[in-house]
Amino acid sequence: MLSALQVRERAAALSEADPAATLAWAVETFPGKVALTVSFGGGGVVLAHLLSRIDRSVPVIFLDTRFHFRETYEFKRRFAKRYGLNLVELTPLTDPGPLYKTDPDRCCFIRKVEPLERAIVGFDAWISAVRQDQSDSRRATELVEYHEVRGRPIVKVFPLARWSRAEVWRYIRENGVPYHPLLDQGYSSIGCWPCTRPTAPGEAERAGRWSGSGKTECGLHTFTVKREG
Repeated sequence: MLSALQVRERAAALSEADPAATLAWAVETFPGKVALTVSFGGGGVVLAHLLSRIDRSVPVIFLDTRFHFRETYEFKRRFAKRYGLNLVELTPLTDPGPLYKTDPDRCCFIRKVEPLERAIVGFDAWISAVRQDQSDSRRATELVEYHEVRGRPIVKVFPLARWSRAEVWRYIRENGVPYHPLLDQGYSSIGCWPCTRPTAPGEAERAGRWSGSGKTECGLHTFTVKREG
């Protein structure tokens, strides 16, 4: 396992690398101990497409909250089959019902955070499509970060961290990568149907998530603790 200092050094070394090179580094550095999380609603399809060219045995984790749009389930099935992904689907231990109406943070914890936290202990590295330009809370995201989960180290890898939304779309179009159908219907970030709405022109990419609640993150990228080298 890399130390926090080694992770910082690697992040610096990869500063000019493209997403494919960063992704390949993660797969090679953590053989059998790396996983990619994808919601199939955004830029994660770029990483899944790249991964299908690098190593299809790497687990691609999908968090089935039981509240995804019908289009999400259908698209996920088609995409995973087309690219031969090693899809791993996680589900919540309990069904809290419409908890999103009264306590959306708790709902996200039960449906997303707890299942992933339970599964991620089997890995040393976690790849995600988080980008700096998605929101203010993600502005400081680095390509490679050293985190801890309940005292256990894990390296988080964000190959698209420095890409813009336009660059994501350029890759999708130039490579003929399928994308979520709701993205053509005004949605710019897609999560669970009760907490996602289309965005208006000029709104931030994630403005349609938990709109009007003050909530900006589901907790997937805040339950780990970032450590500096």
